[in-house]
Amino acid sequence: MKIWLADLTYTQQSIASDVVPAGIGLLAEYLEFRVPEINDVRLFKYPEDLAIAFEDGAPDIIGFSNYVWNSLLSLRFAKEIKAGFPDTVIVFGGPNFPMAAHEQFAVLSANPWIDYYVMKEAEAAFANLVTALMSPKTNRSKIGETVSNLVYLDSTGQLYASRETQRLPNLGDIPSPYLSGRLDKFLDGRLLPVIQTARGCPFSCAFCTEGQLYWNKVRHKTPELVANEVTYIAARMAGLSENQRRTDLLIADSNFAMFSQDIDTCKAIAKAQRDYNYPRYINVATGKNKKERVLEAATLVGGAMKLSGSVQSLDPTVQENMHRTNISAEQIMEMAIQSAEIGANTYSEVILALPGDTRRAHFETLKTLVDAGFNMISMYQLMLLTGTEFGSDEAVQKYGMDIRYRVVPRCFGSYDFLGRQLNVAEIEEICVANNTLSYSEYLECRKMNFLVNVFFNDGVFGEIISLLKKLKISPWNWIERIYTATAEADFQELIDRFLEETETELWRERQPLEAFVTSGDVIEQYLSGELGSNLIFKFKSLSMTRYFRAVCDVASRTISDLLMAELPDADRAIRLAREIVEYKRLQVENLFDDDGLPRWGIFHYDITKISLTNETGEFELPEFDGPQQIEFRLSDEQRQSIENYTDLFGNDIIGLTRILSRVFLKQLFRQPGAPRNVTQ
Repeated sequence: MKIWLADLTYTQQSIASDVVPAGIGLLAEYLEFRVPEINDVRLFKYPEDLAIAFEDGAPDIIGFSNYVWNSLLSLRFAKEIKAGFPDTVIVFGGPNFPMAAHEQFAVLSANPWIDYYVMKEAEAAFANLVTALMSPKTNRSKIGETVSNLVYLDSTGQLYASRETQRLPNLGDIPSPYLSGRLDKFLDGRLLPVIQTARGCPFSCAFCTEGQLYWNKVRHKTPELVANEVTYIAARMAGLSENQRRTDLLIADSNFAMFSQDIDTCKAIAKAQRDYNYPRYINVATGKNKKERVLEAATLVGGAMKLSGSVQSLDPTVQENMHRTNISAEQIMEMAIQSAEIGANTYSEVILALPGDTRRAHFETLKTLVDAGFNMISMYQLMLLTGTEFGSDEAVQKYGMDIRYRVVPRCFGSYDFLGRQLNVAEIEEICVANNTLSYSEYLECRKMNFLVNVFFNDGVFGEIISLLKKLKISPWNWIERIYTATAEADFQELIDRFLEETETELWRERQPLEAFVTSGDVIEQYLSGELGSNLIFKFKSLSMTRYFRAVCDVASRTISDLLMAELPDADRAIRLAREIVEYKRLQVENLFDDDGLPRWGIFHYDITKISLTNETGEFELPEFDGPQQIEFRLSDEQRQSIENYTDLFGNDIIGLTRILSRVFLKQLFRQPGAPRNVTQ
């Protein structure tokens, strides 16, 4: 019996989901372990490879993963497979599937090419399904009587949902697809290696697919198995040429470093760092509680791990609605402060338009996070994910959600498959208003999100933030002053363009958007980047390039006004703040169109000492003995990096948007030379 598994991703603009398909690797390993007659399950990540494979015939069974970033892609391929090879059994699995029976029926009725949907934990259920399908005596319409975790339409067109099976008690019962070599072809430097040391989440967040009671208990792999996988991946990455290998690792746990086993994992990672110089960066959602253990984990891996304090909202009403009352917001905030003491990077996440959210609640959450000292705040809109409480029809009606539709950035493409041209794009549902937040207030919050991203995130004006803290002034007061200030024409144009595109990317109905985006000419506009960009990255790119002088002018004016209002004798502090802004302008302006010539500036203060001096006690302005001339230029390494990026993506706004979504911007800033005395 030929069995193929596909975890497809869009590839034509970029690899949208650039992660090693370890999930289907686990399915294949467990299937071959449980059913010895099956010994050659094939895995597919790229649509082009799957299309080529079908030129030599079809499998007996094909399974597709189903996520928000590949759902329609998988469905379009499945539809063509069923039309061309009706005997091939098509199985779907993954979290992007509703919980309510009437919604399940609607999905399966609209997509009759899905023979079976495997719900929740899939390894055992899929192995049992394959075993049943191998028997000629099996009545496929009644297969749910013996196979658990299945949802399908029976021979009469009625919905059949089999009983729910218990989860595997130990993730170590699933053989590792890394250690067997099954995933070697995907460890090619293009895809991000991923491991999962634990499955499940003790929290019940209503916006998350793991918020269901089914996932409440956390199951772990053994520390030995995790250590062996980390070592294996590190050795494979080290075997690639330096310009080809990935330097990052994704840990797919929901609350990493919250459990004692995670300390063992960090020790294994630290050993791999010493032996293989891998991983240098770790992408992970760290635990929402147990801050002491989280900080210990960050210390063990030498700062490679960003610490997440994902509050979503700090408003009590919103927290109650999303079932996060058992998460300590105080611990999250304390973690941000203590992380700064050990030099660890931190980030937080906020979701706009959650049930109960208001303009005031959203702003207050941002204020608390900015003042707490997080390095980065990622601000999202509420996506109504299928399979979550908030994604249900009941929740939409209960909270009066106003739903709009938009294309998921980078998740679109055009593929030749079985003689047909398939134009496909993923579409997401987002909430733009509810019974406590109006649409106009939603747009006001989006404007604030944009300003936080420009003036706070990425450390572009990090020295201004540090100065304000040393002067005991809330950095939020500066952001808020920018929000309320009358903007100069150029900067107002930037804001207006952002808000205009924020509105025009939203559609009131799904079907017209799907028809629009999948037409031949339009899909090409998306692939070229003319349409469908991530607006946060696009307008951050514009703020750092075409509009950066206007951004600096706003920064200088508003910080001066704030210091004048807050300090009794503000002249020297204002002069320092204006010099900081000028310092940043010389570092950043025309960064991606550099002419090779140095930039010069005259400074009375040592800007490099702003972020280094302790924030406690009296703060002395770091004044030079006399005015100093400082030269700014790109290093050869920086220049080469920028050339490589612009050669690959281009230096127009479309290319720069792609670049800024992939790089740590501060690493490209022009470097200051040694100060030189200026003759009076």
